[in-house]
Order: sequence, then structure tokens, then C-alpha cells
Amino acid sequence: MVMDTLYRDAASVPEKEVASSFSFSGDLIRDALKNIYSKKFHPMTDIEENMFDAVWKTLDLATDKGFGARPADDPDRDFIREIKRNNAVFAAFKVHRAQNDMARLLLDKNGNLKPFEKWVEEVMPIADHQMIDWLRTEYDTAVIRAHRAADWRQFEREKDVLPNLEWVPSTSVHPGEDHRIFWGTIRPIDDSFWNEHRPGDRWNCKCRLRSTDKPVTDIPGGGKEFDPAPGLENNPGSDAKLFSDNHPYQKEAYPGAKEAVDKLMKRIDEMIREMPDNLTDDEKTAIARNNLEIEKVLQITKGKPMSVDEADKQNANPKYTDMYIPDPNGMYFNRLTGERLSKNPDYDERFSNNCQTCAPAYALRLRGFDVAAKGRTQGSKLDYLSRGHAFEVWMNMDRTPAEHTSINSWLMAKGYQKMTPKRYMEFFDEVCKEVGVYELCIGWKHGSGHATILQRFTNGELRYIEPQHDNSKGSSEEWKDVKYLCDSGAANSHNCRGIMRIDNKLFNVDFLEIFDK
Repeated sequence: MVMDTLYRDAASVPEKEVASSFSFSGDLIRDALKNIYSKKFHPMTDIEENMFDAVWKTLDLATDKGFGARPADDPDRDFIREIKRNNAVFAAFKVHRAQNDMARLLLDKNGNLKPFEKWVEEVMPIADHQMIDWLRTEYDTAVIRAHRAADWRQFEREKDVLPNLEWVPSTSVHPGEDHRIFWGTIRPIDDSFWNEHRPGDRWNCKCRLRSTDKPVTDIPGGGKEFDPAPGLENNPGSDAKLFSDNHPYQKEAYPGAKEAVDKLMKRIDEMIREMPDNLTDDEKTAIARNNLEIEKVLQITKGKPMSVDEADKQNANPKYTDMYIPDPNGMYFNRLTGERLSKNPDYDERFSNNCQTCAPAYALRLRGFDVAAKGRTQGSKLDYLSRGHAFEVWMNMDRTPAEHTSINSWLMAKGYQKMTPKRYMEFFDEVCKEVGVYELCIGWKHGSGHATILQRFTNGELRYIEPQHDNSKGSSEEWKDVKYLCDSGAANSHNCRGIMRIDNKLFNVDFLEIFDK
């Protein structure tokens, strides 16, 4: 195969220090195989999203490692974002090839679908080869090429002082001979020589450049044997592509690949473009991936982001009903309003104690997912969340469990003994300082607890939004605001009580069963 030949020399390199950060889950591959085997997935026109997400993430990790730690005012911020977008394109073409190489073995010689386990046994060597062996080579080279791109960007900024570049010999223990002819070559940074040859145009090449004001040297001679390897002909420091469009994944793509990749990238670009500016570039990218994952599990398509009113006004929990309704002949009396009340025949307790799903339902509705909270039933995942685990539905951008700011830890840091209405307001203002959506788990004075939403808007307003029922203007609950939370909060709390910003988090799809769609 072309790819085996292309990567053969790189794969045989004995030192693998770059690849130490590389990993790819076997469980993930098996999930991808289940998707390819499914009749709901077409390998020619779709991109398998488990493998795509993992490959894209792997290349982005390589990019971050190659560029290293960056300052907050990084001049290459937009450039790195462009590289990561191009990483997604490369990942999609790679996955399209892999899924079709495996899908062609789905049928037996009589045209019948093979049993899943038999097919998995046949294609697992292909999956391991392409998604582990080949991807390891791509990761290693992506780290190096990202580092070279970072160097090139710096060379461009310094060329008025250091106008020339010098080819520095490889640091490899066993350097290839194909670049030895260029070692020590010095040419101006704008010289056309660098368009034809440069460190990093071989798989796992460990040569590098350095800027200098030393005089230029002659250009070494050389024939076709010194040409860049396919896929590495470009300068990633100029075009923001770690791999060129001439890579076999793209140049020799299977039928339908470009259309499938274009469709996927259009969807991702659209989702990133519609996200609010209070999210970072990396957060937007990770959330777009998470959106694709949610769509696949729920089998729905995300719509346009919803306004606060569309997400709120009881839309997150439409089956909620009040326990009592006005009735002039009712046996109950509301001392606050002077009304007589009777039991509501439509009241369903399951939807009045399901706040742990109403809060994330509101957050996902803001993203554009038309979901609603299920009622709480004993033994369900919602029941589990209600027992002090509400924040477990959220993950950080790297998919590690997200941690809330607990009321108790805040009290300890402040040197306070207990919460008061004034201290609750102080807590909310400090922890919810950034513009965003926050989930609050609070204990009430009377002993029970509640999960709800605080949202900081761009005008500085901090609003209490109750997704369990309608608390908008004109509703029966509109009198509840942030002050109500402060006045009603318990003086002492369990460690599970606290606040977490959630609009910049990923939703753990293992908990998607808590929603109706």
C-alpha cells in the first residue's frame, strides 16, 4: 500500500520520545466499529465521529505540544486556530479512508452481512494499523511540524534583525542521509530555496532551522531523491497545514470523501461561528465536537442557539405543574394571597423533584438542543444525580471530571463559620464573576436542596433563572430572584453544594438518558 511505503522509514525510527504522549483507546475503536456496522451509517457519505473526534483531538494535542505554552496575548492565536481547523480536515479524510477499508469487508462472498464479531476479528488489524501505528507516526510528525511552524512564525517577526536561516543538523541518533546535503546551508528567509526544501519535509525529520545574520551560502545541488515526502511538501509556518493537500488521504481519497468531509466541516464551522464570544477558541472547538456526540446519541439535530426565553419559561420542564390550583371552594387557604386552593389533579411529583436534569436541560437548550427534563424515578440516573452527584454530568475540555466551587471550601477560604444572606450574595458575585451560565446546588433552610441556574450577562446582571418552572415576568413565580436564594439558603451545607460554570463545559453523554427529546 502507498501508506505503508510512505510511513515505513518513519515507523522504523528507534527513538520514540515524541510519541510518549500518544494514546488511542481500544474501546473507542470498538465503538466506531459498531457504528460502521450499523445500517444508520454510510461509510461513503458520512464520517465516523468516534474515530474522527479522537484523531482530531490527537493532532490538536500534537499542535499544542509543538507550539508549547503560549502567552495570553499570543500573536499566533489565530494562526493556531487555523492549524487546528486544518487538523480536522486531515482527520476527516483519514477516517474516511479507514472506515471504507473496513466497510468493504462487511459482506461475505455471497453478499450477506457477516456476523459482527467475525467482521471485527477481520478488521481489527486494519483498525490497529491505521488508527494506532499510522496515527502514531502522524502524531510524532505533527509535533515536530508544529514546532517548526512556531519557529517560522518567529523568524518572520525577527527577519529585519536576523534576515537569514541556517539549516541545523538533525538531533536524531540515526539521522537519515536525505537531509545531510543541506546541513549548514544559509539562505535568506524569503529565498525560494525554502519553498523546495526545509526541515520537517520527511516523516519524523528532526532537523531544524535557526535565524542568523551570518552570510549566505551556495544552494546545494540534488535530484528528485531530495524532494519532500508526499504530504510534507508545504511550509506549515506559512499555510497553517501540518500536512499538505498532497497527502494520499486527500490526493488519493476514496469516492465520496471530499463531499463527506465538506459536509462535516460545514457543520462544525457553523456551530463554532454561532457560539458566544465569552468562550475561548479551544472551548468552542471542544463544544462543537461534544455537540456532534450529543446529536449522535440522541439521534437529533441541534438547532440554532436558543434565547434565554426560548430555553427558559418552563420549556426545560414542560410537564411541571403546581401542586395546588386556585379554587373558590377549595379546602386549602393561601395566607399570603388570600386565595382558596385545591389539589391539582394533573400534578405529577416526578416533575417537581427533577431539578438535577432541568438545569442541564436549560444549558443544552441554550446551545440549540430541543430537550426537556424527564421525571425523577427511583433507581434512574436522575435519581443518582439527585443524591449529591448533580455536577457529574459536566466534564472539562479534556474530558476529565469538572469540579464545582463548594460552599464549604469558599467559607473556609474566607474564614467564615456559616453562610448568611449577605455572604451568599458575596459568594455568588465572586464565583459567578465571568459572563456565562452557572449551575447552583444550594441547600434550603428547611433542609432539602435544589439545583438551578445563575446566569451572568454581558451587561453585568446576575440573574436567577429557574428552569424547573416558569419564573419569568407575569408568571406566578416571578418574585423569585437572586435575593430569594440568598435569603433562603442554608447556613451550613454538604460538600456537594456549590457552583460550577457550565456553558464552557462538555456534557457527559452517559447521562443523556435524563432528557426527553
